[in-house]
Amino acid sequence: MDLITALAVVIGIMGGLATWGAVTVGSPYLLIWAIFIGWASFFHCGGKAEGLKASAVANVWGAICAAVALIALLTLGVNAVNAGLCVGVTVIVMIFAAKVPAFGAIPAGVYGYAATAGLFLLGGTAYGEGNGSVMGAAGAVAVSMVIGNILGLISEKIAGGLLGGSRHKYAGGCTHVKTWSDAEPIDNHTCHCSVCKTVTGQLNTHVVFFKHGDLKVSNPGKLNRMPFNADNPNGPLELCVCGECGTPIMLDDKEKRIRVIVPNLMGYDAEMPATYHAFYNPSARGILPEPNDGRPVYDGLRPEFVWPRGA
Repeated sequence: MDLITALAVVIGIMGGLATWGAVTVGSPYLLIWAIFIGWASFFHCGGKAEGLKASAVANVWGAICAAVALIALLTLGVNAVNAGLCVGVTVIVMIFAAKVPAFGAIPAGVYGYAATAGLFLLGGTAYGEGNGSVMGAAGAVAVSMVIGNILGLISEKIAGGLLGGSRHKYAGGCTHVKTWSDAEPIDNHTCHCSVCKTVTGQLNTHVVFFKHGDLKVSNPGKLNRMPFNADNPNGPLELCVCGECGTPIMLDDKEKRIRVIVPNLMGYDAEMPATYHAFYNPSARGILPEPNDGRPVYDGLRPEFVWPRGA
């Protein structure tokens, strides 16, 4: 059984049960269509625990922004000008908040915003009148979408179980593109370089090198590739992201020496602690905290590291 077949079976059965449960309960706060939107949003955000967190937070944030827009519209008076103004301002705020990593899943925020606005416009009277109906609609969407995200995580785990769980020592990626290795990394460090800071948005980055042939990738045709270092676009490393959901998958080496993963951003949950600090700039002392966890600190890769030969 392949991944698509496993997901089809699991989500089909779970979706049917979820529909039965929502209809049986009959609560205006349990909306099966919003549950399915949250479910899809979970996979759009890359799945796993990180996808759940990113998707659910953004879904709720979008619902809140839509509620603010609707309350402002009811207060100012319902007409085309006020509607455009309220939507425009709240969408700007919603998307600008993506500068904060917790709210960074912009499409998931839009799902929550659109679902809340649609529910209120088509059935807000089910939740009362005025501002109370707005808050009721937003609450119903938020609750349902969070449930959908949780069901997404459960379905992912069950589908993984049908495939034998994690069949490899190290495995990651997203729903659409998987990477894995049964070989050990050849280097494992915490990186302090400016390029990693720029690309990941993290103060320091856990970076793991595998030999190029040791890290396998499924569906490589689904990858979008871009220079890892924007200041050196012809450099050997390319950042590969999923063309379907935008999840970062790996760094690939055009010279076929290594492939690189950042475990916390690329779907890896296996234990592979960094053994040293790399590219720590001594001039940063007094500006950035100096590593003091007992691991060696170097201004480049560890001195004994040897680059593998290209394939």
